[in-house]
Amino acid sequence: MTNDTPVFRKGGRPRKPDLDKRGLVVAARVRPDELAAIEERAAASNRLVSDFLREQALTGKVLVRAFNTLSAIDRHDLARIGSNLNQMARAFNTTGDTYRARNIESLLDELRALLDRLSPAGGSDHELGER
Repeated sequence: MTNDTPVFRKGGRPRKPDLDKRGLVVAARVRPDELAAIEERAAASNRLVSDFLREQALTGKVLVRAFNTLSAIDRHDLARIGSNLNQMARAFNTTGDTYRARNIESLLDELRALLDRLSPAGGSDHELGER
């Protein structure tokens, strides 16, 4: 009797080909501050430290994707402006009343100011009824 599991009963993840396995370890001595800097850069690029170091060693560069997150205040302001615009559009579409729609320019000015504040270089790469 053998302990081999029949092929039709094997479960789990399929085995990697031998060429895809990474079994060798490369060690480097670093100071605690260097390790912290490496871990910080790996986290900023959303990678594991080993993946980050491997790519850095093989290509000499690592593409770091930086994502800007909005503060709670900015998210609130965007939601408020969007809600107001939606209410104005609904009122205009149901009643045909343009009186409320005239206030849209003040909301667009407020939205432009918010987007200018959020853009990295203060540039205006958005198109909100450019004048």
